[in-house]
Amino acid sequence: MPSHVPASDSVNRRFRRIVSVIYIVVLALVLWVFAEQWQGYRDAREADQQYAVMQAALRAMANISAERRPTFVVLEQPESATETQIAAINKMRQATDAQLKALDAALHNNDCDTCASLSGPFAEAASTVARARQALDEIAKRPRADRSDEEVLRTFDDLTTAIPMLASIGDVTAMGVIRENADVQTYLTAARLAALLREQSGKLASQLIAPLAGHRELSPDEQFTIGQTLGKIDQLRFLLTPSLRGLPPPLHTDFEKLSQTFFADALTYIDQLRDSASKPGGAAVTPAELAARYGPAVASIDRFRDDALGLAHSTILSSLKRHRALVIGSGMLASALTGVLLLVTWRFREKIVRPFVEARRLILAMASGDLTATVPAAGYSGEIKDMFGALNVLKQHSIERLRLEQERKRLIGELRTMADTDALTGLLNRRAFEAKATQQLSDQRTGSRYLALVMLDIDHFKRINDSYGHETGDRALVKLAALCRDALRADDIVARIGGEEFTVLLGVDSLDQANELAERIRTKLHEESIVAVGGEVFHMTASFGIALARRGENARLDELVRRADALLYQAKENGRDRIEFETAA
Repeated sequence: MPSHVPASDSVNRRFRRIVSVIYIVVLALVLWVFAEQWQGYRDAREADQQYAVMQAALRAMANISAERRPTFVVLEQPESATETQIAAINKMRQATDAQLKALDAALHNNDCDTCASLSGPFAEAASTVARARQALDEIAKRPRADRSDEEVLRTFDDLTTAIPMLASIGDVTAMGVIRENADVQTYLTAARLAALLREQSGKLASQLIAPLAGHRELSPDEQFTIGQTLGKIDQLRFLLTPSLRGLPPPLHTDFEKLSQTFFADALTYIDQLRDSASKPGGAAVTPAELAARYGPAVASIDRFRDDALGLAHSTILSSLKRHRALVIGSGMLASALTGVLLLVTWRFREKIVRPFVEARRLILAMASGDLTATVPAAGYSGEIKDMFGALNVLKQHSIERLRLEQERKRLIGELRTMADTDALTGLLNRRAFEAKATQQLSDQRTGSRYLALVMLDIDHFKRINDSYGHETGDRALVKLAALCRDALRADDIVARIGGEEFTVLLGVDSLDQANELAERIRTKLHEESIVAVGGEVFHMTASFGIALARRGENARLDELVRRADALLYQAKENGRDRIEFETAA
């Protein structure tokens, strides 16, 4: 098995991919939950902002409606207004301005997406209120005789035109709140109907102030207008009753008080007052008495409206807190899941994947013959520890097997060397020489032009053995072998092929190179002295025969040996201690 398995195919890489996919899926689910809760939180926050606009609009409507009564009292009385009456007007105007300011601030909240489109209607309503107030103040400056009821009523109608403008803002934001949080629909419907009821109740009182202040009989137009207002109030009562279903007990209690104080007591009083005012001379009731009797009943409408708005706001805030908690919880869950997954992944990788990868690396290394890798000895338990223990045993067996294999190769090498080497001289023997020489003769690669085969033989070697003994003869053979090794090049082949007979095969470019080699050995041999076993000193000579073969001619070794041997024999015949060679072809 190869040890260089690509990393992309490793278990570690596949494990990381699997973990990444699992993490992406889990994270996607958590992020989806987070996105859903974040959207819910944004919707709740948007509903809260739009609720602030709607609440301010409804309260501004009620304040404008309430502002008419003290103003009407001042304009309809024959004498100049008292400080108390002027203070009452200013107090109501300040309350209205406070609500308009709160509405303006709510509309300019950057977190409200739909509020910018309502700035136009608000500006127009605020401008209408300012113009109507200025006109009413101009009328109040004139003597009572110079004021006509028609002018006063027309100016009041201008003031009340701001109420529908504010009502449109309330309607738009109420729909926005319901769209973002449907749980508040019932509360807002009740509050919106209560606001309309508050407007009509204020309008009803304003319609009675003029005839009461003038101590006169109701005109037919005033009768008709009052009848219309009472009809609208009755319609609103009809709409409010079914909207109470599903409302909490506090609102039921408020509506019961509203029904008693307004629909029962206040409207009964208005009917009686209307009957009295229909007679010549009008009703014997002043606007102040009307306000004292009628005002507390109208206050029950405001309380019902504010309680309904309060419940709606509580629901919105509860939703906002819930979604905020869910957003935070989702974020914490995402962080916790990420942490847990990373921890589990790290533990799984350290305890399972990493040991497996390490075991794989060790197995591949041992399979490729690398036994230097260290097997972990600590840090694991159970099956992983057993696995590494088995790998360590396998490594030790592999080391022992490798040692035995190396020993076997060494022994085979020694045997091969012994088979190819002459035991006495350490040179190649005849068999090894023939194998190497045959290979050289068949080598067609470029190099030297010729192959020279040099045969040399010690002269009178038998005489040396007979005179000094065979051991001394062996010394002579070893000395000649040493001289041949020193004189030859690394690529030259030298061997002992017989008792005192040696041969050399070398590549040369000319016959002179082979002759120089042979001459160098012959000369060195003259310079050497050999000490016999008995202590005697003697010299020895050798005869040489050199045969040449051109490289690439596929010359046969036996033919080359035969020719060199013939030349060696010729050197012996010609007096020994000489070199005989054939000329190059």
